[in-house]
Amino acid sequence: MKRNPIFCAIDTNDINKATSLLTNIAPHIGGIKVGLEFFTSLGIKGIEEIKKFNKPLFIDLKLYDIPNTVAAALRNILALKPEYTTLHISGGRKMLENCVKEKIKANSSTKLIGVTMLTSFDDKEVNEIGIDRNVAENVNLLSGLAENCKLDGIVCSPHEISYIKSKFKLEVISPGIRLNDAQTDDQKRTLTAKEALNAGADILVIGRPITQADNPSDAARSIYESIQ
Repeated sequence: MKRNPIFCAIDTNDINKATSLLTNIAPHIGGIKVGLEFFTSLGIKGIEEIKKFNKPLFIDLKLYDIPNTVAAALRNILALKPEYTTLHISGGRKMLENCVKEKIKANSSTKLIGVTMLTSFDDKEVNEIGIDRNVAENVNLLSGLAENCKLDGIVCSPHEISYIKSKFKLEVISPGIRLNDAQTDDQKRTLTAKEALNAGADILVIGRPITQADNPSDAARSIYESIQ
């Protein structure tokens, strides 16, 4: 294994809680993911505190809007120099292509990762919002668009990894990682860390199995040891 693929999802609005947690788990993780809860409460100052840990950063805001608006927002994210950031592929070709142009213009090394279908979705929920195809069909369709628009990778559930890796030349980031005996919470398409890596995942996003454990450091170490 070239590097630790575990990115811990730090979903909190308390910077002291975030930094205390990271101090404990830093030896056992490969990167840090921050999302909407963190960013909308702690903002740029919070990001700067997280960057002090010198871990690869994944800013996961899942941008989705008209092309010009998303490109402008992405410009600000690229200035923070994360390793990864996310866009909803369903924002469409023009939005995605504008973002790729923005990355090139900024001479940025940040990898643009397309979100396929949220891991909280199942076929019933997808149909309820007016999408006729099932989850697997949509993941395939959106992955093809991401590759065609020259994104660097996609986010998909562990259940779709093997198929995506067999068909597309895309980096795969996989949330929905759970322990063998863990509840899946609001995630519906999950696997263990080892199973996801065996399927071909490049990065594992792991939140609650670490952050809500009785001993987060032990939990992070145990998960890392399980994938050696």
